[in-house]
Order: sequence, then C-alpha cells, then structure tokens
Amino acid sequence: MGNEEMIWEGHPTWRAMLSFHIKWFAATLILVALLLVLRSIGVDLAYALIVTLLLAGLAITIAIGWMQRFFTQYTISTKRLNIRSGILSKTESSTNVDRIQNITVKQSPVDRIMKVGSIDFDTAGDNASDRFSFIGVNNPQDLRERIMHARDDEKTAGPHDGQGGLG
Repeated sequence: MGNEEMIWEGHPTWRAMLSFHIKWFAATLILVALLLVLRSIGVDLAYALIVTLLLAGLAITIAIGWMQRFFTQYTISTKRLNIRSGILSKTESSTNVDRIQNITVKQSPVDRIMKVGSIDFDTAGDNASDRFSFIGVNNPQDLRERIMHARDDEKTAGPHDGQGGLG
C-alpha cells in the first residue's frame, strides 16, 4: 500500500511458550506416575506402554507449542496492526494504527526474567473485537516505544491522506 512501511513483524517467541510446555510436560509426568503406581499395585501395564505414553505426551506438547507459535503472525506497519493465526482455517484481525488509544505491556515475573511479554492494544470502540493482543513477544517495552514514536511522528507530520495510519 502506497507509503506504508513495516514497523515490526514477528511470532510469539519460544521463551514465551515455556509455561505452556512446563504445564503439559508436568501433566504428562503426572499421568506416567499414576500409571506406575497402578502397575506397582498389581494392574497389568507394560513398561513399554508407559514409556510410549510418556514419549507421545512430550512429542504432542512440543508439536502443539510449535504450531501455536509458528502459525501466529503479528505485523505492525505505519498504517495497520494485524494478527493472523490458524493452521487449516485462518483468522485475521486488523485495525488502523491511528485507532490505537492505549498500549499496555503485561509481564509476569517469569516473563520479565525471560524478557518477553504481551502487548494489549485498545482501539477506538466498545467491542471486544476492538482489542488486540500480541502475546509472547520479545522486548515488549521496546516495541511499544517504537509504535508510540511512529504515532507521535505522524501527529506532527501534517495532514492525513484520508486513509488513517501513521505514515
């Protein structure tokens, strides 16, 4: 589009997926422990079955985490904010950047250590669809500052081209 420039493009970072992996690895290990207890009290369960379930649980967790990360794409241009996700069916949400009213960075203590976080964008409107979140991005404060700087530059640049946006 015309004078539209890319400000940032990315996916959720692998570090942000750690809590997902830890949770499901733990669930897999609890299931394996339960099966081992059942085996120890006399239930006829082969070790091969238990090991297979362990490996399958770990492999499925890794695959789902990777797919969630890989098939989610965030883009910010001088005109648009865009979120695209999905594997077989795609969901795409976008809004003009000049509609962004508030940018909130959220980080848990673990997120701060890992230097990741979520960025919530509140846009003009009352609907839930007027909120966008980039979940699990690297250095979210830096990204917020880049967006705010570009938006401020647009406000001082002069008249708009009528299409909205930052550029």
